[in-house]
Amino acid sequence: MNQKIISILISLFFVNNIFASEVVKKNIEFYVEHTTKNVTGVCEEIQIEEPNIQFIGKKYILKSPFLIKIPLLKISSGDSNRDSHIQEILGYPDSPNILVKIESANIVNEKTYTVRGKFTIHGNTKEFTTEAIVSPEDSNLLNIDGSLIVKFSEYELENPSLLFMKAKDEIRVKYHFQIKLK
Repeated sequence: MNQKIISILISLFFVNNIFASEVVKKNIEFYVEHTTKNVTGVCEEIQIEEPNIQFIGKKYILKSPFLIKIPLLKISSGDSNRDSHIQEILGYPDSPNILVKIESANIVNEKTYTVRGKFTIHGNTKEFTTEAIVSPEDSNLLNIDGSLIVKFSEYELENPSLLFMKAKDEIRVKYHFQIKLK
């Protein structure tokens, strides 16, 4: 009887904490450089599947892939004509969303994780790797911040133009998510 109680206590002590989670804040910004004007587009109306996160020791482990949908109609640069042009370049209405599948997150050091996944724009899918900073705000709240470079040419898209001059081939994507562990 005592052996059963001891083995139950030991198993409870060493059980890994698996958290249901909810993304409570989400923000993605897109920066495009042009010779006449740099443009920032912002999307806060992102659809995210709930990530399955496990806490082991002092690190967080993503237990399964999850999908992020960025609706093209919700990306705003403050100029509706420019937004329509960008939406068209990115494939709207045939492809109404940019899709990001997060496949893995591996710890590099105490706060830095390497995130790998697939980015789909207008039906073209490419693998990506980015570094994310994971900062616990408290025991139930994680802030995740990072950025990556996406190139128009990699997705067979035309570079936006203004006054017959094309924008730089790069889009810098900055992201911020706040995840509440339940």
